[in-house]
Amino acid sequence: MAIDWKAVRMGFEAGASTTAELAKIHGCREGTIAKRAKKEGWSPDGGASKDGFDDHKSLWRGVKKRLVKGLETSDVKAGLEELKVAKMAGEVLTSVIKGERLAMGLEPPAGSEADDTEDITGEMEDATAPRGTGAAVDGE
Repeated sequence: MAIDWKAVRMGFEAGASTTAELAKIHGCREGTIAKRAKKEGWSPDGGASKDGFDDHKSLWRGVKKRLVKGLETSDVKAGLEELKVAKMAGEVLTSVIKGERLAMGLEPPAGSEADDTEDITGEMEDATAPRGTGAAVDGE
């Protein structure tokens, strides 16, 4: 399997993943990435990725302002509307960031091995007793 060096570089420069995480995602050694980064002059805070990160920070600040405004307003109806808008904006922004991470190869695609974590978590929840049941375990 060939290494997608463009995706590796984007992930490296975005600073969203460590070199070890990138190596695992792209199926290569950490040292290989480090050598190539040094040789080609990659910067963990370089390129357009940093600008995207700054955009995301700014957008999250906007979501936070709306949340605070919704919580602090004395008009219940207006407050609920602000909270609804903030929730939708946060969900959209989360989806955009996840899509960007997928495009950069920083996030495994749906249905991959890493996606099995949710299935395992669900199985573990099913196998455990609900809270507050007070049922004795093994005759306790």
